[in-house]
Amino acid sequence: MEQQLDELVGFLSSPRPDVRQLATSYIVDFSQPKSESFALLLKRLDRLVKPLLVACHETPEAANRAMSTLVNLSTDAATCRQFADEDMLAMVVRMITSPSCYIADPACMLLSNLTKNADVCRLLCALSIGEVPGICSSALALDQLTDVFVKGMDRTYNKNATFNFLASVFADVTNYAFGRSYFLEPAAYDGKLPITKIMVFSEYPEVIRRGGVDSTMKNVCFAKDKHREILDPQGTNMLPYILLPLCGPEEFDMEDMEAMPEEIQFLGADKRREQDPKLRAALLEAVNLLCTTLYGRETLRAKNVYYVLREMHKVETDDACQDLNERAVQLIQGDESHDTRNEDPADDADAFEDI
Repeated sequence: MEQQLDELVGFLSSPRPDVRQLATSYIVDFSQPKSESFALLLKRLDRLVKPLLVACHETPEAANRAMSTLVNLSTDAATCRQFADEDMLAMVVRMITSPSCYIADPACMLLSNLTKNADVCRLLCALSIGEVPGICSSALALDQLTDVFVKGMDRTYNKNATFNFLASVFADVTNYAFGRSYFLEPAAYDGKLPITKIMVFSEYPEVIRRGGVDSTMKNVCFAKDKHREILDPQGTNMLPYILLPLCGPEEFDMEDMEAMPEEIQFLGADKRREQDPKLRAALLEAVNLLCTTLYGRETLRAKNVYYVLREMHKVETDDACQDLNERAVQLIQGDESHDTRNEDPADDADAFEDI
């Protein structure tokens, strides 16, 4: 089999288009994760990855097969390390941002696998690829990806793509301080915070999109020094988008509801709570993270977040969510001591596990 794979990998670099395209039709079958051939392909990454990226610009059939192979291979960390390269990463981003690319969504899947690697995340946050007409007046790759993600909601930019998997990319890069800084600082080209562009999808019907958004919102809450801006109703105003998926059809007393964010008042009898327990947990983690600062706790108290958590707890069936809910309630409803009133919010919330 090794000899056959060597020949097949060699055919990907053939000067003849028909040979290259035929090679892509065969190699995708050898790229199934956990197979014997998959392990053998990983040993040939140096000769495999770049020809496959080039093949992504062949005929639609060959491009789909080449991209499928890359997506499969990128489930392994060794492949992700190959893409910690500015030129190769730029090729992936350009496929995503091209308005006529028919494999933009699979390219988003590839990027969402690649950003499991910290070096790829770091490179992506700094990557500049030149402006793309129709997206935004910025050369920064993350600016373009954020805006194209928004446009994917109704396929106005590329009729072949929804860009939903970019939400997972955003969640990955915000695992790091440099990624959180990107989403919580105004973009140079339009003055808007990138987090405000994507947080509105926290109740989007498609689970990949809203799940990545929920995780991104949770991750930016690790930036304790930004809690004031995150919770500012006249600024970022992220709290309603954390709470909305946690709300059900319950009615609140008028007096209790008046202090709540306007966006979660009078939701109606048809309001449904987030169905996925992992996503509910991510949102509850965000609430807990906001409780790591005095300002956060005082704001959540003032906004009567306790009542949202109380109603949620009554119907919660997931053990992890129940635990996170109860921890948040203890922090919101608990008395402040001298020490908690004089805490330092300067660092990221690394002590979250100790809450």
